[in-house]
Amino acid sequence: MNFNKLFLSFIAILIFSCNPSHQVIVLDNPMFATDPVEDAGMDSIGFLMRKHVIVVTVKDKNEIHVYNAMNGEFKKSIKRDNAFPNGVTTINDQFVLVTERDNKQVAVFNSSMDFLGTFGNDELRSPYGITFYKQEEGLYKVLVTDSYEYNNPREDRILTWDFTIDNESFNVSSATVLGNPTLYQVESIYADQHYQTLLVAEEMQEHHKVMALDLMTGEVKKEDLGNFNRGNDPEGIALVINKDNNGYWICTEQSKTDNRFHLYDRKTLEYMNTMYLDNVSYTDGIATAYMHGKWFLYAVDNDARVVAFELPEIN
Repeated sequence: MNFNKLFLSFIAILIFSCNPSHQVIVLDNPMFATDPVEDAGMDSIGFLMRKHVIVVTVKDKNEIHVYNAMNGEFKKSIKRDNAFPNGVTTINDQFVLVTERDNKQVAVFNSSMDFLGTFGNDELRSPYGITFYKQEEGLYKVLVTDSYEYNNPREDRILTWDFTIDNESFNVSSATVLGNPTLYQVESIYADQHYQTLLVAEEMQEHHKVMALDLMTGEVKKEDLGNFNRGNDPEGIALVINKDNNGYWICTEQSKTDNRFHLYDRKTLEYMNTMYLDNVSYTDGIATAYMHGKWFLYAVDNDARVVAFELPEIN
């Protein structure tokens, strides 16, 4: 047993002994790990189902990388000058939306990663996370976290747009602000339309938490999901959807030495258990994907690569 596995086993035993009602999960058999990229600043992960690829933002290189979602094979790189690409989401398996912090905009690509255009240029100041939900056929709501002047409390951290699909093109409305929750340094954001829940990661150290909001109004459902150490950043957020709309959230607690993934019930938002990934540390973005009847988790490892695991069945 190597040091990493020994450490994970020790942590699992320690947590389980302190909290016997929850079984700690350790995933130690990765499906693949992409080749490391030096000085990459890998951040967020999106998934295109029909093409079976993941799309990864590489902010320190101003690039977007595309990998095979089953074996991690590198497919292509897209250069984005002076962009600092950060958050990524995919709509209708047709459009890839990437927040560009330094360009103060959202860049839009098709599923082949051809550049189509931008929006938010007149409204965003420091965009980070991005998510969406479907309103009706061809009409989606896009939500972006704006982490400008993050050392100050703000009530306009989440901006939204109507995103309309017209064949192979798109149109967007003017921006509106979702609700008025007080937030500081916000990045990851994820929408669950079925339960009208929006999770937002608060990264300001004095306020570390994941907050749950009403997806339609922005009103606070749960101020703090709990379980986050004030020394470790809340980072990536993902969702696993099981039968009958059951499932669970995965919320990342980023750390060099105690990198954890907290699981919460999809409906009640109650804490379920904690998960560790073998030989994966300092995770920023994560993504989940359902392929061939199984759920998979993709996690950024130490800003340099993506490691993929098959998720066990969790009720």
